[in-house]
Amino acid sequence: MNTESAIVVFNSPGGLLRPALEIGKTIRIKGFSTAVLGSDCTSACAIAWLAGQPRMLSKKSGVGFHAIYIEDESGKKIPTGVGNALVGSYLSNLGLNDSVVAFVSEASPDEIRWLTKEDADKIGLPVSILSNKNGSRARANHNLAFQSEHGPKPSITKAIKYYRLSADDGFAGAQNNLGDHYETGKGVQKSDKFAVYWYARSAERGEPTAYLSLSTFLSHDTKDEAVLIEALKFAMLAVANLPEGYNKSLAIKTANTISSKLSPKAKAYAKDLAIEWEPLYQETYLMSDAPAKK
Repeated sequence: MNTESAIVVFNSPGGLLRPALEIGKTIRIKGFSTAVLGSDCTSACAIAWLAGQPRMLSKKSGVGFHAIYIEDESGKKIPTGVGNALVGSYLSNLGLNDSVVAFVSEASPDEIRWLTKEDADKIGLPVSILSNKNGSRARANHNLAFQSEHGPKPSITKAIKYYRLSADDGFAGAQNNLGDHYETGKGVQKSDKFAVYWYARSAERGEPTAYLSLSTFLSHDTKDEAVLIEALKFAMLAVANLPEGYNKSLAIKTANTISSKLSPKAKAYAKDLAIEWEPLYQETYLMSDAPAKK
């Protein structure tokens, strides 16, 4: 595993609060992603999951919260102000807003408040939904986005709307294209942070075009060896997985350019990382499968 870009997968009904807070703090310091895949993560588990950058859920997963409690001698669950204060401070240090704090702590100790994508969007908590397969809705929205952007009556506003819908449904092509828009500032406010976020989500679904996007984005105007190693890893993945054509030629050129800036040891490390890479899910309908537009 490449610990510089690890994904911590959770599957637990909960546990002790203080260890969960320490796990969450470590995840945030390391910059790890968190995911719940096909299972439930509640109570202390959910608290730790919140620290991920990004936070991911599969469609059959659940993340649930309730107020922190202690048990008296009879086993009765009693909310504890100290515990909830610790959680509030922890969430604040993660940069999460008051709406998230309220959502996490509002349910009684005997209840579970399950987090939906709609809830997450409403309270301002970025969550990416993963899926094992491409839904027809996701592909349809991607096609609507492409037509809105490049059709006879272009509308960048509509294009961004449909790209978002498709990306939220987990379609890798839309995630990559949404990253392109954030990188260039076309139709959205330019944001390198959101560009790399969506490129990474697409790459995690095995989209070769996203490998190329990440390699060019990360290698642009940097001398940081660690970043260049990561960029070369994705360039190598792009070369290995893209079909013959313009993008593959660009990937080869990008890989050669990055390689010229690295030592033999660093290049060997990047190669090892590329060999070890496994997407969370392999997209079955790839952008690179589509015929080139004339």
